[in-house]
Amino acid sequence: MDKSHQEETEEKRTSGAIEDLARSHGVRAEEVKSLYESVLAEMKQKAVITDFLSVLAARKVKELLQSKGLLNET
Repeated sequence: MDKSHQEETEEKRTSGAIEDLARSHGVRAEEVKSLYESVLAEMKQKAVITDFLSVLAARKVKELLQSKGLLNET
């Protein structure tokens, strides 16, 4: 079954956000991915408007990593 354009766009956005967070803050991509996917799934359940969920999820993941003391600010 082919993926819709929307699904492909969302996957690219998710992948890009995970890579950016991992690279810019010195955190393993696997750890960021796990948190990001969890946060995004939770937000999707509650969201009425989903246009900016990737931005909001990335912000929340950064806050979570910071609270765990895992961020290397550059």
